[in-house]
Amino acid sequence: MTNNSKSLVLPQPQGHALSLKLAAGVVSGSNSTASLSGVVKTRVVSPGLVELTLQAGDPSSYGSRTWPLRIGGAGIGDDEDNSALAMLGCLVIRAPIAVRFAVPIALHGVDDAGFCDASFWSERMREEPTLENIALKAIQWLEGSHEQGASEEWKNTERHAKKGLDVIQNYVAIRKNEFSSSGSSSIPLVTLQNISLEWIVPALRPLFMRTSAESIQERARALLDLKQLVTEIGPGIYTFDLFTPLFCDLLIAEVDAFEATKLPCRRPNTMNKLGLVVNDIGLEPILTDILESLMDPICQILYGEDAPIITSALDHHHSFIVRYRNESNNTTKKHSVVAATDDDGSRGLDMHHDASEATLNVCLGRDGFTSGGLRFCGRYGDANHRSTGALISHSKGRAILHLGRHRHGADDIESGERINLIMWARNSAYRGAAAFGHVPLDGTPQRKETGVVDMLCLSKSNDRDYEEKMKLLDPTSQRATKKNKYIF
Repeated sequence: MTNNSKSLVLPQPQGHALSLKLAAGVVSGSNSTASLSGVVKTRVVSPGLVELTLQAGDPSSYGSRTWPLRIGGAGIGDDEDNSALAMLGCLVIRAPIAVRFAVPIALHGVDDAGFCDASFWSERMREEPTLENIALKAIQWLEGSHEQGASEEWKNTERHAKKGLDVIQNYVAIRKNEFSSSGSSSIPLVTLQNISLEWIVPALRPLFMRTSAESIQERARALLDLKQLVTEIGPGIYTFDLFTPLFCDLLIAEVDAFEATKLPCRRPNTMNKLGLVVNDIGLEPILTDILESLMDPICQILYGEDAPIITSALDHHHSFIVRYRNESNNTTKKHSVVAATDDDGSRGLDMHHDASEATLNVCLGRDGFTSGGLRFCGRYGDANHRSTGALISHSKGRAILHLGRHRHGADDIESGERINLIMWARNSAYRGAAAFGHVPLDGTPQRKETGVVDMLCLSKSNDRDYEEKMKLLDPTSQRATKKNKYIF
């Protein structure tokens, strides 16, 4: 077993024998699930990757919506399994093929990446895995009928899931009523499955066109020209125009509208006290479209040599809105729905690296903000990970793309309010391997630090040696630049 992620080959669906066999059965009609109650649709997404659209369970809970279940790629077992050795034929594979829900779901036996754990597989299913058996088991899990009466753990998870589904359904109903009452001919973003081409800058629109032979050719040409459409600010740090001002305004309006309802929501993570998880308010389909149309292909092209395993198949995401504001500017209070205080931790953000394989950060506005750039240092695990790299200013609709392990932080905003859309893009196969210790969780082994440590790259909340390093640095020449930098 190695600690170098580049030396581990994670079998993707197109190179996995069982995956190709099941997908071929869908194409030929010999492996059909059409007659099963609970299966709405079956399709081949790509070579070796099958997607079943399921709808089953209590109509007020899991049965209130459809769930895409994707089958393909190397299976991931539980803690007793060793998938890396199994890939080499040294062990019996407890999970012969990867089965995962392609959208966020709170379901007992399903992890944060959507994978069904080893308990999904009976001995018979492992010996003769078929799409029909996989579909039946997934339907049973949604119904809670896979045991003699649903377990208490399953019931607790279902109750949690129902609360989240209720929030989305209630909010969508509120927004539909608001648009209908106003006589608007447009529709709220939370009712859409794909982002409109008019909201993407013209140069990148072909990436979102996949409906005809002509559009597919245009998309292929755009991918070939992709490196000419981005600017590399620093090693592995790219910027490019992405959203039109109209979409930025629409997305901000959608977030403001949700917050005005006072419906419960999750905050983005432990670092951001303001903002919300947009997947939880009904915007997950649009963000998934951005992931599949833009993030996955662009990362394969830009990071193909640098991080080929990590970014080889980005297939799920954690997406959220963050707000930065300086309350000394009174215009901020006219816009914002969320109450804030001067010490609410919204002016800037401490140095950190993300829980993602790749991160997309897009500035949405609002108009009138000043300062508050995104500062980059080195990559987590590298010898120079606390040395200054680049400082990037934000502009409305412009995106910043970087690997998740690239250390960065938000400088304090001087005035106004800025809202950013963040997508943490993740690779489920890589995360599954990392979870069982087959590759380093952050994509690289830890190297001894030999680079010059810059005060601007230190993190009081993340660096154990913060106080030690601060004492070694000149407090008069650099400490002033750190004033109000760190938010705890």
